[in-house]
Amino acid sequence: MVQTTNSTFIITRELLDNYPIPPELSPSEFVKTYWSYYTSNYKSNNSVNGTILENLIIIALAREGIKNIYYQTEVSFVPSAKFDVFLYNDEVPIALSIKTSLRERWKQADLEAAALKQVHKEAESYVLTISAGEVATRRKMDRTYAGIDGFILADTPEFDKLVERLKGMTFTKAGSVPVIKSENRYYTPEILSDNFHFKP
Repeated sequence: MVQTTNSTFIITRELLDNYPIPPELSPSEFVKTYWSYYTSNYKSNNSVNGTILENLIIIALAREGIKNIYYQTEVSFVPSAKFDVFLYNDEVPIALSIKTSLRERWKQADLEAAALKQVHKEAESYVLTISAGEVATRRKMDRTYAGIDGFILADTPEFDKLVERLKGMTFTKAGSVPVIKSENRYYTPEILSDNFHFKP
């Protein structure tokens, strides 16, 4: 049977129901512990694994009091990009790309991060993963990425450091951003006729 997005919600709920969260777990300990519960109790499925990791990271953020967490969202004027997690701040929006493994997926994340920065100059974009070997490889590369600000291992204290920083920021609902701000300033054939006696 093909598992759907709804099944990932069910799996995540089952994990939390079956294993109540110890309050003392740090964000990275939470991710590490519940990822282990998931892999021990459910058959691996590549299309499901990534969403489960996203869910765990979102819960880890929410546990720390971070609010208004957008997920699988598109940002106005950033074409062909969907962000796994997006935290909107007027000055420094934060985009998180969440991957169980990187392979070539980091390239798409880099393109999306670069596109985001064309619109929101101060935005920051991070790739969160649990693949230590692949992060080590990316960090060895002597290169500057087009948009990615860093690779973070979500099951280590470096994730805790990111979360601590995010806790010091205020994230709000982004609201609706129209393509044209002055939406009443446009011409219809009737207005053209009334204003200029011009009939197109």
